[in-house]
Amino acid sequence: MSESVYIQIGERGGHRAILGGLSTLERVIRKLGKEGVTHVVVAADEPFDVEQHGVPRVRHNVEVEWVAPGTPPAPGQRVVRGDQIAGVEITDEASQRRAEWAVFKGLPKTHQGPTDALVNQHFSLRITRVLCHTRIHPNHITIASFFWGLAACAMVLQGTWLGMAIGAVMMQGHNILDSCDGEIARLRFQFTTSGAWLDNVMDEVIDDLFVASIGIAVGGVWMIVGIAGGGARLLANIIQWEEMVYLGSGGSAWVFRYWFEKADASADEVHGRKSALYWFRALGRRDTFVFGWMILVLVGLPQVVVIWGAANGLTILAPMLAHVVLRPRRSAVKN
Repeated sequence: MSESVYIQIGERGGHRAILGGLSTLERVIRKLGKEGVTHVVVAADEPFDVEQHGVPRVRHNVEVEWVAPGTPPAPGQRVVRGDQIAGVEITDEASQRRAEWAVFKGLPKTHQGPTDALVNQHFSLRITRVLCHTRIHPNHITIASFFWGLAACAMVLQGTWLGMAIGAVMMQGHNILDSCDGEIARLRFQFTTSGAWLDNVMDEVIDDLFVASIGIAVGGVWMIVGIAGGGARLLANIIQWEEMVYLGSGGSAWVFRYWFEKADASADEVHGRKSALYWFRALGRRDTFVFGWMILVLVGLPQVVVIWGAANGLTILAPMLAHVVLRPRRSAVKN
């Protein structure tokens, strides 16, 4: 039987406060919905429209029953606060800002890469904090960052140190924007399968093109190595995407497991600090290699970028090809 929860409303209207584009009450309801709650009782003056600042109301599967103020909860009914987020009771503007920032600090993935944790999130969270009060959808950010990445590759193809340096810095900007679309999606509960696929495919294509572009810009044998490295990455990506389609991953690459990994292992176990391969995998995570590529280009070592990109491509492709041969029989692993 589904649980019904009573949401207690404070006297100072903290439930109406807007945090990251959504009201406090809406966030509380969504959190309860993720826990499996399908019915909530809210004792408030009247139902209110939570669409504010131009941000559409989030759809959820929780039935909201509005009752008169002062109506007590049913015997044994769980009671939660509708004006409190992340342990912060919202009573004024100062507490609203603290609560909102607490929400933002909870956005990064628990299995994020080291460069995301140490560098990128300090920029992306502040950009997201501005964007969340607009009508910009996560997919808009993904598409914009894709064209930004194409422009970065075009700058690199100029072949001069300045052109490659500008392109590498732009690529790092693309890396930061890559965090913003996911943060907006988690912040406003705007998850879609198409959005996940869009983000996954566009990011990988830009990374592959950048490796090839650096090789072409340097010229000579490096052009062959760069194109081969980008091609190896792309082939590995295609194999992984095919597997993700079969598994019904919803566009999330985090559900992919090699044949030697436990199929039911969580993303934290495989990609987080719990994993013995965490720091080795970090070299192949885009937050790390894009930042590393930028530094190498800025100090005048684009050849090392080509080597890193090609090595990354082969390191991904080799086990991916082995996975095609050694993975469990599909009829036995698909639900």
